[in-house]
Formats: sequence, C-alpha cells, structure tokens
Amino acid sequence: MQGSDASAILFHMSNMSFSEMLAVSIAMPILLALSFVVLGQALERLFAYWIKLRLPTAMWERVRDRMEVGDKPGALAIARRNSTILGAALAAVLTPENPTTEKLVEVFQVHRQRYSMALNRRVGLFGTASFVSPLIGLMGTVLGIMRAFHDLSAAGAGGPAVVAAGISEALVATACGIGLAVFSALLYNYFTLESRHRLNTADLWVLELAELLEQRHV
Repeated sequence: MQGSDASAILFHMSNMSFSEMLAVSIAMPILLALSFVVLGQALERLFAYWIKLRLPTAMWERVRDRMEVGDKPGALAIARRNSTILGAALAAVLTPENPTTEKLVEVFQVHRQRYSMALNRRVGLFGTASFVSPLIGLMGTVLGIMRAFHDLSAAGAGGPAVVAAGISEALVATACGIGLAVFSALLYNYFTLESRHRLNTADLWVLELAELLEQRHV
C-alpha cells in the first residue's frame, strides 16, 4: 500500500464519529454490548472483593491474640461477632471440644467451599470475553475487507477513496476486539490470582488456629 493510500485511510478513520464507528460493522455493536457486560461485572466483582468478601484480617489478629493467651471463649466470641464467611468459618473451627487437626480442616472445608464460590462467581465471564472478543473483531475485519472489494468492484477503478471505508471498518473492528480481549484477560488474571491468595490465606489461618488449639491441650 502506498503512502498516499495509507494516509487517506487514516484520515478517514480519524474523522469517524462514535456513531459512525458503530455503524461500520455488525461486529461493533456486539463488541460494545460485550464491553458493557465486562465493565459491569468488573465493578460488581470489585465491590464484592473489597467490601462484601474482604479478608477480615483485623478480626483474625484479635482471635489469634486471644488464643495465644489461652482465651478460647474470648476468641470464639470475637469470631461470632464477625458477619463474614471467614468469621463464621473460624467460629465453627473454634466450637468443637478437643478436636484433631483433621477434624478442624474437615469442618473448615464447607466454609472454604462457600467462600471460593462467592469469590469466583461469574469470573469465568472475563476469560470467555478475552477469547471471543478477537474472534468478533476478526469477523469485523473479514466484513470490512469484503466491503472494500465490493466497493472496488462497483467503482470499476482503484484508489484510496474507494476502499477507505472498508479498510477502516476492518481496522476499527480488529483494534476494538483486541483491546477488549486484553482488558478482559487482565481482569480474569487479577480476580483469579486474588481469589487464590485469599483462599490460601484462609487455609493458613485455620492451620495456625489448629496449632494453637493443639498447644492449648498439651
């Protein structure tokens, strides 16, 4: 492609309004709708992670401090006053009398599974979006190239003005699809790693609590 042809296509793209971008291809409204879904789910998950499902670290430190001085009833009362899933989990772990480590881990598994399900709720949407977005963009690319050849055939002569609309459609759809895919992949990796970190932290809490309970009965 000559420099003048590329300049004509870039000029055509730079002067496209948002509504014109949506109108260039059927892929664009699909990508726009998918981007709203991804953004809405990301905001919901951020609220859930940092408000509803946050790690009750302060509560755990108070429970651990009570257990280190041998005050199991005090630790149990602190855990019961906490309304989070992990607060209920620690309360359930502290309730049995003279439990083994295996028994405590078994009691904790129910709450751990509940916490895992809450953390990973609809997170798979980000993985799906990161996979399908480039394909939708590729569909827009194919449609744009088809339009460029159609315009070229209808005009009966070549030139940047003839194919600019079709090429612009192809490039815009491709760029939007890739951009949404990258954004979705970043969200998927963030929430997946954060969920794994929180579950591992909760596991460590229970194992440490089991050790404190065992020392209490030695």
